[in-house]
Amino acid sequence: MKTKTLILALLLILNLLVIPLLLETLYLAGEYGFARAWSVVRERASQNPLYGYTVLVSGRVQEPWLWLQVPLGILTLRIAWTLFRKRRTDENDSPEAIKSVGGGQYGTAKWRTIRDVARTLDGLSGKTGGFVVGVKKRRLFGAFDAWVDKADTHCLVIGATRSGKSRRIIMPTIWTLGRAGESMVVTDPKGELHSRSKTYLEQRGYRVVRIDLRDPHCGLRWNLLQPIIAAMESGDASAAGQAAWDAAHTITYQRPHQGDPIWPQAQESLTAALMLAVAAEAAAGSKNMAECYNLLFELGGGDGEMLDAFLRSFPPGHPARSAYGVAGLSSERLRSSIFTGTAAQLRLWADPAVKWLTAENETDVGMVGNEKSAVFLVIPDERGVRNVLASLYISQCYQALADIGNQTGGRLQRRVNFLLDEFGNIPAIPDFDKKLTVSAGRNIRFLLAVQDVSQIKTRYGEAHGTILGNCATWVYLSTADPETAKMLSAKTGQHTVRTESHSSSTRSSTESSTSESMTGRALLMPDEVLRWPKNWALVLQTGQNPAKLRLPDLSQWPADTELKASTVERRTDTGDAQIPLMGVLSKGPTPRHHHEAGNSYQTLGEEPDSISDEDAESLINKSSSSRRKK
Repeated sequence: MKTKTLILALLLILNLLVIPLLLETLYLAGEYGFARAWSVVRERASQNPLYGYTVLVSGRVQEPWLWLQVPLGILTLRIAWTLFRKRRTDENDSPEAIKSVGGGQYGTAKWRTIRDVARTLDGLSGKTGGFVVGVKKRRLFGAFDAWVDKADTHCLVIGATRSGKSRRIIMPTIWTLGRAGESMVVTDPKGELHSRSKTYLEQRGYRVVRIDLRDPHCGLRWNLLQPIIAAMESGDASAAGQAAWDAAHTITYQRPHQGDPIWPQAQESLTAALMLAVAAEAAAGSKNMAECYNLLFELGGGDGEMLDAFLRSFPPGHPARSAYGVAGLSSERLRSSIFTGTAAQLRLWADPAVKWLTAENETDVGMVGNEKSAVFLVIPDERGVRNVLASLYISQCYQALADIGNQTGGRLQRRVNFLLDEFGNIPAIPDFDKKLTVSAGRNIRFLLAVQDVSQIKTRYGEAHGTILGNCATWVYLSTADPETAKMLSAKTGQHTVRTESHSSSTRSSTESSTSESMTGRALLMPDEVLRWPKNWALVLQTGQNPAKLRLPDLSQWPADTELKASTVERRTDTGDAQIPLMGVLSKGPTPRHHHEAGNSYQTLGEEPDSISDEDAESLINKSSSSRRKK
């Protein structure tokens, strides 16, 4: 409004002082020539600043000046109408226009000014990247600039479907991080983020990796058993066991369980045991999750006695045998149900495409901490059965980054940003609330994009409060969820406003009274949150008043011309992975049935004894006899 008022003042000065001077110059040019006339007029104006008005009242240029009043009058009325309409709209509809009164008796919340925003948010310049939360108002002839959160904090983005979370926040953030050279791990529901960013990032020296859960043959392969295999090969049984338990927990609890907790706990135990057994004993080309599923399918039938015997054959103290403890203590009648439930949660690895994806390892999950790189996890938005792989990758990547940071004083030398679009549709990441609490100090930041807060509640239960509390910056675009609207309304804070009350008598139409009082009101009521305007962001930062910042579509950013779409080539080496069954039935390597004193489990890398054909046949006959008795 100040700009338009200034324009009106300038138009008035132009009309009364400048235009008469120009008309006087043209009038004198006929007698002296234009150069001479302009010199004379300029000299007279320098002696008398109001010379233009003097010329106007003298009458020499009044007629042409009056003709010019028609277009100037139309322009002036147009600007005045815009100002008047904007003022009325603000007074009647905009919650920002409701003025605070009193001395803050009911609250002192207020909307942040641009000067206030500049204290906690930065621009695009500088060597540090950050999360984009708004666009600065462009000055005349000024360069494009944006509001960027560059602090070591996490960000929560709330936006309903089609609100533009990707095009208004995530793509501009990728562009901003690329300018700064920071690493990133991005969940990509449609593959569009990778397509638009790949060329741009590679031109800036990034190593760009695509792991495609929709069409695995369009990206690199990743063996989620690799951290377990590496720990076993280095002799670190504790690290191997922890990696196996983390992965087993994610797989088991990808959906909420109801009823007796012993069932998911036993299934988690069996899953971890299978991972550790395969990592320790399978042939080099068979150490993967598909082999875990095959092992369970081939040996876990009937009452599960064959698989039970196989896992118990590991020496005491071996991580696979220890992990099997919870499931192994169950009765034969319950064991069959545990094995069936575990097979159901591992059925993803019956899918040939997933089997191929996870059969070998072509990328290092800790890469983003060691070099300038970007990993895009393309997750299907049409079905979520494979999304658990994204949770597993993020969990393993975080652990690898923590290990790298521990070698450099607990903090990464290169900042890593997790941009988790559709975070609410990804199965729960183990101990994510704890990861979020300490990760900022490790130089790791998270941006969590959800449709509403209830998605986090559903996935993380009681831990959702810690997750929300550790997001110091909230960016709101839109929602259709009333509970989310209530929460955002409460976060904007209360301010003191004036209210009026009217009373009248039913006996006489002339007897009425009006009184004023003060009360408290949220800066944004829940219904106003639900009606939040498009192309604007509500930014809430810890310890600060709320801000309303402009946040347009990517098409209005310079990034739109730099983030050019690229094609993705499908790999040709896509034959189904041939994964032979290891263990009892294939006469492959199996655990020893003995161990030497002082060695808690067999020497890693040493060729173990193989079970004889007679022992295998005895196990099969025993299992068949047990089923006939039932």
